[in-house]
Amino acid sequence: MHIYNIFKLKCFLWQLAFYFLISILHFAYMIHYDDFNYVRFTQGIEFYFYLPRYILSSMIIVTYCVLLLYSKVSDFLYGILLLILVFFVIPSGLLFSSNEELNPGIFLMHNLFFLLVYTFSFVKWNMTFPRINNYQSMILLISITTIGLIPFVILYGPYLNIRNLWMVEVYETRRLVEANVHNLYTAYTYSWYTKIIIPTTLVFCIYFRKNALLIVSIISLLFLYLCGAHKTVFYGTFFMIIFYKYDYLRKMTFFMKLMTLFLSLTIAATLFFDFSILWELSFRRALMLSALLDYCYFDFFNHKYLYWSDSFLSSLVHYPYDISPDFIIGKEYFNKPEMNANVGIISDGFKNAGYYGAIINIIVVAIILSFLNSLKISPKFFGLFILFLFTLLNSSLTTILLTHGGGLMVLVAMFLLRNTQTTLK
Repeated sequence: MHIYNIFKLKCFLWQLAFYFLISILHFAYMIHYDDFNYVRFTQGIEFYFYLPRYILSSMIIVTYCVLLLYSKVSDFLYGILLLILVFFVIPSGLLFSSNEELNPGIFLMHNLFFLLVYTFSFVKWNMTFPRINNYQSMILLISITTIGLIPFVILYGPYLNIRNLWMVEVYETRRLVEANVHNLYTAYTYSWYTKIIIPTTLVFCIYFRKNALLIVSIISLLFLYLCGAHKTVFYGTFFMIIFYKYDYLRKMTFFMKLMTLFLSLTIAATLFFDFSILWELSFRRALMLSALLDYCYFDFFNHKYLYWSDSFLSSLVHYPYDISPDFIIGKEYFNKPEMNANVGIISDGFKNAGYYGAIINIIVVAIILSFLNSLKISPKFFGLFILFLFTLLNSSLTTILLTHGGGLMVLVAMFLLRNTQTTLK
């Protein structure tokens, strides 16, 4: 068997193992955790293992795994589709199987997301635009960072606390910064630098072995962390470094193996030592809480659509509530008025325009991913797109494209990363 197919087969087996292990964890432990208990208490709904729905969702998920095994999509799209399966379809399928009366439309939308991204992968983009070579790209990004951080130095400088590097006085710094710094430029570009520009620079610096510039980039990242002490600053760099080596197939095989082994560890720790903190902070928080929030948004905003009145159409459409949708869900479903229940792109679309809104968001993301697929980007930069997909779980589409740097990511990919699959080996 060709080595290419061997890695796909290994990844396929890890996918199946992951799915059935996460199923055990969900039905044995997660549906009895506080998140589900709050919703159970406030809404009077029970969560349990419903076999007919689990058989149906399992057949669909296994079919997708087989499709990935035999499909002829590019390695980039293979990785993207696998992440959509893990982050979106599997958690939604498990929630769908947790009650015979839960809205099946939620699971349907996540399936549509997977299928449309797969379908759009066959779209051919015949666009020509200039491209900056790799070394010049590195210099450009370093220059942008150096100049662009000057306003941060001026505005945040008086509030820097070196003790934050040791996770000391973190919340005090956040409150101080939130009370004293109000600037549109820094508010928008903070995530641009930490999630896109600096992580991309780091990859170029590592490739060209420019240690001095690498140190400058790391110092810039540490400085931005001190500008508010937000640990999310390191997410982009973390994903870039972890997924720097190897091609797409090896990365995804490693990813599924790592996820499955860690999942096995969390189950064993819970079963033998009653130690549940591992899955509480990982799989529950990253996967199943997002799926549960989808249910909450679909339930609350059904036929009470906002039509983007809390977003870019606020000047045209009246917003009917006193607090934002995130806090409404926290209050109504978790009895926590202070809880910011983040919305994903599918729930974001649904709360604004029902299933039409969800489909619009799905199509927009599918087009973006199809376009990125056409650029033939080096797998060294795959961490960027893993982070992008992960943000789709807990942010609205407009926020992702503007504040979180999704739009900038597309521009960087177009002009700086295009064809790096062949020029950056």
